[in-house]
Amino acid sequence: MPVATVSKSTAAKPARKTRTRKAPAKKPAAIRTLKSVKRPSAAKLITPQRYLSDIKTRWAIHSYEIEMLVSDLKKGFNFVTPYHAEAVKTVKKWTV
Repeated sequence: MPVATVSKSTAAKPARKTRTRKAPAKKPAAIRTLKSVKRPSAAKLITPQRYLSDIKTRWAIHSYEIEMLVSDLKKGFNFVTPYHAEAVKTVKKWTV
């Protein structure tokens, strides 16, 4: 009776050996010292009048920036409007 021979291409190859990773070296924990909390000096505080004028100035800057944003958005809208209208006409021609 003939004996079956195993070809080299179908023979199972031994599993590859994998290397294990080295454990990272542990750093010693640094000792932290706590700083004492100090109350800020009252001499560095601004007066209520200066604080109010600062708020008014910041609000004026904010209002100006918002106005410039709105004007830029309007310019962009006006720039894109004719292109949008042309695109709508083109798409309507395709679908009709």
